Amino acid sequence: MAGFDFAVPEPTIRARVEEWQLGAPSTGMVWLGQTLVAAGGDGQLHFAEVSSGELVSTPLHKGAILTLAADPATGRVITGGDDGRLMAATSDGSTQLLHRPGRWIDAVAVGRKGMIAAGVGKEVLLWQDDELHSKDMPSTAAGLAFDAKGSTPAIAHYGGVSLIDAAHPKRAPRLLAWKGSHIGVSFSPNGKFVVSVMSENALHGWRIKDAANMAMSGYPTKPRSLSRSADGRLLASSGADGAIVWSFAGRDGPMGTSAISPGERGVQVTAIARHPSAPMLALGYRDGSVQLCRSEGGDMLPMRAADGQPIKALGFDPGGGFGHLDGRWKRQARRFGRLEHRA
Repeated sequence: MAGFDFAVPEPTIRARVEEWQLGAPSTGMVWLGQTLVAAGGDGQLHFAEVSSGELVSTPLHKGAILTLAADPATGRVITGGDDGRLMAATSDGSTQLLHRPGRWIDAVAVGRKGMIAAGVGKEVLLWQDDELHSKDMPSTAAGLAFDAKGSTPAIAHYGGVSLIDAAHPKRAPRLLAWKGSHIGVSFSPNGKFVVSVMSENALHGWRIKDAANMAMSGYPTKPRSLSRSADGRLLASSGADGAIVWSFAGRDGPMGTSAISPGERGVQVTAIARHPSAPMLALGYRDGSVQLCRSEGGDMLPMRAADGQPIKALGFDPGGGFGHLDGRWKRQARRFGRLEHRA
């Protein structure tokens, strides 16, 4: 797939950096505007305000927070925990949406129209405007995602991905089948393709209109982090010593093409994130370093030096503010910098 160009004018990095230490390992992070929200293995939810440097922590679950998703339309974060609770929270308070005692809620997603999807074992719960629907999957619902319209939730499970028509939740889900365990899922922004993260060293994709399969294999390690470009034409993933980037620019997506791998430096990439507006790709590595990729040829800008703690998650806020979670077991840190590109 020759012709990819990540080159941009020389970026500017603002000097402001903040770091917060948490009392337990973090289980995930999302951006809510310019607030970074991190979930804790001790049940606490942490709201890091970049503008003020303030960290607000609130006990939310009686046990680990297993999953979280931002709900920008309402300014909330939706969380699921091993206490069987589905919660909606802000830095000012929280509301319990439902409780399934003795169960784990380890997958959640929020659609553009405000619908919430939660996985509880083989059951998927669809929640909107106090109306609750339930769908049974062939196996544990391991990953959830909505399409850009917020009208179709996709559920990753053993044997493939199921699509639900949210407007008609009583209809049987449509199965996109592929043998193996699927643990994550992502739609292309145009809604034409869906890609799953597999438990093996591979992704798998489908063209939705005809369920045509797209084998996305050849990874040396398991890909666990996905990020799409602002225009949706490129999908980048971890799972190698550089980013693995697939093109979805054509009618057939990556069918019959090969991925490219910018950012190779002999260390495994563990987390990846696209800049929200510029053609820049942030890469987090197993050694704790973070690099910004500016060109297909591997031109890199160091963002964080290696410290031996693997990067667990990366993300940009809508304005280009940058944050990460590292791999410390006793406490978690996150740093912020403002990244801009000159016109």
